[in-house]
Amino acid sequence: MMQKYKHIILLLLIFISSVHISAGQDNSVEEKQLIGNSKAAELIVKGRELINTNPDQTLDIALQALVVAKKNKDLIGEAAALELLGDASYNIKEYDAALKYYYRAFSILVSNKKDNLAVRVLLSIAKVHETTNNPDLAIQQVEAGIKQLGGSKNSTRYLELIIKLANLYLVHQNPKLASKYGLEAQSILNSGTSEIPGKERYFLQVYELLGQSYKNSGNLNLSLDYFKKLSENAIKLSDSTTLSKSLSEVGVVFMLTNKPDSALQYFSLAYTVSLNASDSAGIVKSLFGLGDYNFDVENYNQALNYYSQCNEIAQKINDIETSLAALVKISRCYSQLGDYPTSSKFLNRALAIAQKHKLTSSKADVYKYLSVLNEAQGRYKDALEYHKMWVELRDSIYFEETGQKLAKLQILYEITQKEKENEILKQNAEIQKLQIARSRYQFRIMILILVAVAIMLILLIVLFRNKQKEIIKQKETEQRITQLNKALERRMIEEIKKQEKQQQLLAQKSKLESLGTLAAGIAHEINQPLGGISMGLDNILMRLNDKSFSEEYIKEKLNSLFENVERIKKIIDHIRYFSRTQKPVAFSSVNLNDVVNSALFMVTTQFENHGIEVQKNLDESLPPITGDKYKLEQVLLNLLSNAKYALDDKAKKVDDRNYRKRIKINTWQDNDNIYLSVWDNGTGIPKKYVEKIFDPFFTTKSEDKGTGLGLSISYGFIKDLLGDIRVESEPGEYTLFEISIPKEK
Repeated sequence: MMQKYKHIILLLLIFISSVHISAGQDNSVEEKQLIGNSKAAELIVKGRELINTNPDQTLDIALQALVVAKKNKDLIGEAAALELLGDASYNIKEYDAALKYYYRAFSILVSNKKDNLAVRVLLSIAKVHETTNNPDLAIQQVEAGIKQLGGSKNSTRYLELIIKLANLYLVHQNPKLASKYGLEAQSILNSGTSEIPGKERYFLQVYELLGQSYKNSGNLNLSLDYFKKLSENAIKLSDSTTLSKSLSEVGVVFMLTNKPDSALQYFSLAYTVSLNASDSAGIVKSLFGLGDYNFDVENYNQALNYYSQCNEIAQKINDIETSLAALVKISRCYSQLGDYPTSSKFLNRALAIAQKHKLTSSKADVYKYLSVLNEAQGRYKDALEYHKMWVELRDSIYFEETGQKLAKLQILYEITQKEKENEILKQNAEIQKLQIARSRYQFRIMILILVAVAIMLILLIVLFRNKQKEIIKQKETEQRITQLNKALERRMIEEIKKQEKQQQLLAQKSKLESLGTLAAGIAHEINQPLGGISMGLDNILMRLNDKSFSEEYIKEKLNSLFENVERIKKIIDHIRYFSRTQKPVAFSSVNLNDVVNSALFMVTTQFENHGIEVQKNLDESLPPITGDKYKLEQVLLNLLSNAKYALDDKAKKVDDRNYRKRIKINTWQDNDNIYLSVWDNGTGIPKKYVEKIFDPFFTTKSEDKGTGLGLSISYGFIKDLLGDIRVESEPGEYTLFEISIPKEK
């Protein structure tokens, strides 16, 4: 692929050392045609010279020209003065006034059959609508101009209209129509049937337009070909700005086609060209491309450097959207590097800028990445909140766009009605002229007036009915939007319920996993009283056979048997209550020491069989807390199970007969919190795993030893109590888990 563009790169190397030459279309001939030889011409030429530097003074000069033209009944001069007034009003952002002057100029030019000049004014009207975010109205004006010049398809003005219409459809996200009109413009330029001044400049516009259209529609091969043609023509015309833009676009297409090395070449060339030409916008675009390349190849530090430079220059030239995009990219780099606090800081900066400039779409993107960032840090609650904000904002954008579209349709409807009203007014004016010129036919004229009034009444009735239909349709639309909102709320509630159910299933899985691990110890706990029951029954049978028993002996033995049965019942009841599926909220008053004793009751025998010495030091003065006893017991059993695994693993690895397996359980309190700690002298946790142990499904055990759910669920349980769990470990020496739960105030 690089061989295909080798000649472009060679020409580029020559171009970099050349002088930038800018070109523009000379409209002096057309301007003279518009002004004519009237006395207002001198004033209009003077105003044109000042329009960019002093638009306020231009307004005064244009008004003087308008007065002179009206006095001399110079209609073409009057149209020129009105157009100049529109241009000056546009420059000072008085868009309503600009539209008023342009429409008056257009009306005069159409009346005098100056179609080519009228189309020029229509282009100005379209420019105003485009600036005020009314692309539909802009498209309507351009299409009207094309219709006006239907018989002059090879004229320069017709070509400008076609290019303008294609660009409007491109901005309006309709690449299919944009490419259609772009190809028509290319066909006009290639036809050679007429001489078009500045044809090479028009080729630049068309190639860029077609390149963007095909890129947006996904036809990347055609897009690449047109950006290549754009580069070649920009080099021929020594247009560094267009060249830099085209090289960056080629780089973007290569990135989209998964050819990052080729993309790097073009982004670098674009940066060199724009730097030599001091083209800030080109530098920003190429730096952003270089950042994207390095991000794609996971060279995050270099990507950070390019995005930071891009952001700095974008802020200087007040390119808010690019600055926002660069801040988000910087945040993503820090996230990939594991620096979540810095990543969050840049996202918050981007959010502040988006809120300040009311960039709703950008704000939605920031919320989306904040959700992803918090999820990566295990802050699932914050991640869910940001996700909700993103969904709500995304949906609000959709509804806002729908509302804007309805408003624009309403405006188009009103304009159509105004045009009809203008036609009616013209008819009335013709009737009045006939009445003055032909007074002897007053009776007939009166009849015509009555007919016209009747027509107007009919039209008003029709308009009223149409308006009523529009109101009904609007209400139906509002009702549909309300129903969509309700449906969205139901879906959100269902998703939250599903998530809660999944959390319960994971917790139950972890609980059953703990029971499976403790099964051998529980069986031994039950076997001991069963053995006592069996021996007691054997002794009673022997005494019955020998008939050497007393009533006191029988009572004593039966009491012993009932005690063992009660012990088995307590063990089974505890296991039953522990293993049952708990409701999401089952809080009660709980003593942390009771939780410790209940957990040890289930594992003591098993730990003794493994030679583990359990030491407990419990603060008997601990106040009760509000919580779920069985969830807290599950947390402690998970910690004890992990400690047992670490002790057994170390015993296998170390060759030390003096090694003693030990577990220490402590409870204590201070002014604010109640504490529970579990310490073991097992294998410890490697430092690289310490930050990951609370992640769901993360485990260093084999598949048959654990699923990685225990610590993750335990972390969630403790957070539900507004508590905290921390870990301290020295590999090969010890591990300490410390749980803190706030006291009740």
